[in-house]
Amino acid sequence: MARLHRAALWLAYRVLLVGWFVFRPRRHGVFVAVWHAGRVLAIRNSYRDWLALPAGGPKRGEAAVDTAVRELREEVGITAPREAFHFAVEIPSRFEYKRDRCSFFELDLAERPAFRADGREVVWADFVTPEEALGARLAPPVRSYLESRLARS
Repeated sequence: MARLHRAALWLAYRVLLVGWFVFRPRRHGVFVAVWHAGRVLAIRNSYRDWLALPAGGPKRGEAAVDTAVRELREEVGITAPREAFHFAVEIPSRFEYKRDRCSFFELDLAERPAFRADGREVVWADFVTPEEALGARLAPPVRSYLESRLARS
């Protein structure tokens, strides 16, 4: 069943790419960087071949921080109160034919959280150093975020 779900996500993503290519929409993406011991939680989606962070778009009327809380819970099973999330930066992006406004929230944790990849949308998740992430193929807005984070350090 997970294999069928992954195939459906792969196909849906390709259809979205075509739509984004044709219509060039303006979107708002919300990314969550979970930090623990100098490492960030990276994920790999089943329908993409690069590393990313848990992310998604706000539902109608949903505040960006609430999107961060929801996406983190849905994608890797980490639950944290909205007060624990700190806005880091907003990065404009023209990734995947969209004109995105990417909001990045950070969650700094003293203890390593339990997390899981659901095997459908998220097929891999683990903590990596920023340097390891930057050495891999990354979603462009995530690369920009990590580079700006390292520059601030």
